[in-house]
Amino acid sequence: MADALAKYLPDNGNVEGELLELLAFNEKMAELGRMAAGVVHELNTPLSVIVSATQMILREEELPEFVREMVERVNEEAHRLAELTKGVLSFARRDSGGRAEADANQVIGEVMTFLRFEAGKRSIGVIEDLDHRLPFIAADANRVKQVIINLVMNAFQAMGEGGTLFLRTVQESETAVTVQVADTGPGIPPDAQERIFTPFFTTKEPGEGTGLGLFITRKLMEGIGGAIAVKSVVGEGTTFTLTFPVAE
Repeated sequence: MADALAKYLPDNGNVEGELLELLAFNEKMAELGRMAAGVVHELNTPLSVIVSATQMILREEELPEFVREMVERVNEEAHRLAELTKGVLSFARRDSGGRAEADANQVIGEVMTFLRFEAGKRSIGVIEDLDHRLPFIAADANRVKQVIINLVMNAFQAMGEGGTLFLRTVQESETAVTVQVADTGPGIPPDAQERIFTPFFTTKEPGEGTGLGLFITRKLMEGIGGAIAVKSVVGEGTTFTLTFPVAE
C-alpha cells in the first residue's frame, strides 16, 4: 500500500497534503497517547491523594498560619501538575492554517514538559541552550510543536537507551530565528540523508514508522515559510536546523 501511495501522491497535489497530514497526525497522536498514558498513570494517583489530603487539612480551624500557607502552596502545586497532565490534549488541537505569532522557547518548554518523562525513561540527558532575547516567530504554535515533537521523537528513537538531546535557539538575523535539535545517536549515512525527506522512506525497523514524519515536517516548515536542514556524521550524531521567519 505504501508503494502504491508513493506512486500516486506526487501526481495528485491536492490529495497529497490532506492524506499525508492525516497520516502524520495519526502517527503523532498514537505516539503521544502512549507517552501520555505513562505520565497520567505516574502522576494522577499520587496527585489525587495529595489534593484530598491538603483539602482535609485546610478544613482544620486551628492551624498555625505558617502551616496553612505551606499546605495551601502544596495544594496549588498539585492542582497545577494535574492541569499539566491535561495539557497533553493541546497537542491534538489542529490550528486554523493561518499565520500567527509564537515564542519558540515557550513552545520548546511545553514540548519538553511532556517529553522529558520519555527522555528519563530512556536515560537520555537533555541540554537546552535557549536565547531568551528571541523575537516572536511568524508561525502557529501548534504547528511548531508538531515539528519539534517529530524531531525530538526521532532523536529519542535514534539514540535508543542513553545519549544526549541538545536543543538550541538563536536569532540568526533580523528576519530569521533558528531552532536546532541534535542527538548523539548513530548518525545518518550520506546516501540516506538525501532521501530522508521523501515520503515513505525510513531507516527504522519495519513497524516502527511510516516514513512520513520528516516529509510532513518539511511540508509544515514550507507552509510556515521556513526551512529545515540536516547535518549528520555516522557514529557521532545528527543535527536538524529549523529556520523560522521573524514575526513583523
